[in-house]
Amino acid sequence: MLKVFLFNFLFYFLFLNFALGNREDPNVSNDWGLPNSDENLQVQNIEENDLSIAWELIEAGEYEASKKLLRDLMNTNTPRPEVWNILGYIERQLQNFENSFEYYKNALSIDNEYIPAHHYIAIAYLESGDLEKAKHHFDQLDLLCLFGCEEFDNLRDAIAMYEENNDLLKKKKL
Repeated sequence: MLKVFLFNFLFYFLFLNFALGNREDPNVSNDWGLPNSDENLQVQNIEENDLSIAWELIEAGEYEASKKLLRDLMNTNTPRPEVWNILGYIERQLQNFENSFEYYKNALSIDNEYIPAHHYIAIAYLESGDLEKAKHHFDQLDLLCLFGCEEFDNLRDAIAMYEENNDLLKKKKL
């Protein structure tokens, strides 16, 4: 009985130390003599703040200011699909579909599995009346969202509404 108790105690003691000791990922890059990644983290935080500011400007209807901020961000850092995607979103809101398609395609050329770009370009295709291209990106989302995602569900509903509205228009013309 004492052996079982000691074994259980030792097991839980070691398990807790392991679990609590590994709660956070330590920065071990300096242990290996690698450059400090704090600078990269700071740049990433600045970019995320800029993206948040860009979305705030969009919500306020300040599209040109948001585009300027995003273009500045695009010129100073490595290519990020988020920046191109937001620029595509702005152009879509302004009904500049050709520009929005180019921005979305640039986002997808950087990361072909970037879910928001597939979602937004499909919505742009629906808004411009190209159901087949929208369905192509819907199929891509179906592959990328194995366990479902909000973008997939939203696009499924948008395509269904588009098809339903087109069927109603066809019936009215008859």
